[in-house]
Amino acid sequence: MSIKDNIENKNGSDVVTFELSPQSSIIIDPGVMIYMDGKLIIEPTFTSKNKSTLARFGSSIKKAFTGASFIDNQISNKTDENLEIALSPKIMGGITKLELLPGQVWKFNPTSFLACTSNIAVLGNINIFSNFKAALGGQNILYIELSTIDQSPGYIWVSSYGSIKKHEVLINKDDINKLYINDGNFLGILSEDKNLNINYWKECVNVGSANGFFKGLLTQSALLLKIQYNKNFKRTEDLKCIVYTQSLNIRNLDAYIMGVSLTAMNNASLATGIGMGVASIVFQGGEFESKYEKYNYKLENLSSNTK
Repeated sequence: MSIKDNIENKNGSDVVTFELSPQSSIIIDPGVMIYMDGKLIIEPTFTSKNKSTLARFGSSIKKAFTGASFIDNQISNKTDENLEIALSPKIMGGITKLELLPGQVWKFNPTSFLACTSNIAVLGNINIFSNFKAALGGQNILYIELSTIDQSPGYIWVSSYGSIKKHEVLINKDDINKLYINDGNFLGILSEDKNLNINYWKECVNVGSANGFFKGLLTQSALLLKIQYNKNFKRTEDLKCIVYTQSLNIRNLDAYIMGVSLTAMNNASLATGIGMGVASIVFQGGEFESKYEKYNYKLENLSSNTK
């Protein structure tokens, strides 16, 4: 199976184009396709490690709780020629490709998933207790988790709001390396590596203030997501915690849209109030009432003459 991909920026937004070779397939989120060759075949699929249909259905329900799609689409090329399909982020932003090795578990914001190879399981992580620290640091409390379903490497394509930055935070016994991430700018992390027997999500994800809690209250940085090794686990080897951030904060967009909506609602209420005031004057008897009856009579006459 061969899949060629090309990520390029078009008019300020990333687009990924796939060339599927004969008898190959790819799994995509249903809402991200721009176009595809008409010879390609779309089929619904549950992207889960479970083999039974009922168990896979349950896994998809859990994934839907995170805000991701309940069912993904499998795009297959059953011809003897190369065929093309193109995808884009749901909102304007970047796209990156990651290799998933057997034993690795990656955690990403639910709406960031674009596509993956057919040997990747996309699961929903709704463990609010495990994710509470991230939520306290201004991030999501629900995520999707991705891992391979066999002993072969797989690939995923994820999107961001804005541009994507990869960080490799060195964790060691000296505990001198740290990374602070602002509210809403966390995108994803290599949360666990079973081959190295390390859970980065548990051992390295914390909440902290860059320059003291009380100063943070004034600078809106009292509670930030902090990537730093927890000394309590007492590791002696040097490891790298791989984290991805996005340059734009989706919550700022939400707040902007909310502000526009409230302004529109207030303007509509004001216009309705003025309209009702004018109507009350018109229907208050006297000269206004007689003029209304006069023009209403003309309108009814005109309607009957046109029939």
